Amino acid sequence: MAIREGLVKEAVPGAFVGLAAGLIAGGLAALVGQPLGWALVTTVALGLPLGAFGGGFSLLVAAGRLPAGRFAPVALYWLVAFPVARLVHEITVSLVLAGQVRLPPDLAGFLAYQGIVSLGWAIGFLWLHERIAMRLRHRLGATASR
Repeated sequence: MAIREGLVKEAVPGAFVGLAAGLIAGGLAALVGQPLGWALVTTVALGLPLGAFGGGFSLLVAAGRLPAGRFAPVALYWLVAFPVARLVHEITVSLVLAGQVRLPPDLAGFLAYQGIVSLGWAIGFLWLHERIAMRLRHRLGATASR
């Protein structure tokens, strides 16, 4: 049980960043006038894959498979993970809102564009991940020393 709790604690920073991004995307969708249900679908359909990939990233860092705080490994990780998360988002939104699975018309172009966008996401992700992880380590260290 202790191993499982340790894994959950290690996954929290990355999962939080991904889920927060989904929440922000849903909020922006509502802000620009999309119906509330559509905004909720965006929140879930983007937040869950980004949260899962973010948590996976945190676990890879905790296991020593990826170095902490370096941009190149983060950029390479998200070069693959971000387009996949966006594709899941696109498919889920089309399934929920239109009732059928629709791939983007130019799938290769879509994935290439998402790969380009992933570099910006990687910068923000790394920055937030490091700050959240640092605060959690500090809090857990303070709690352990009591």
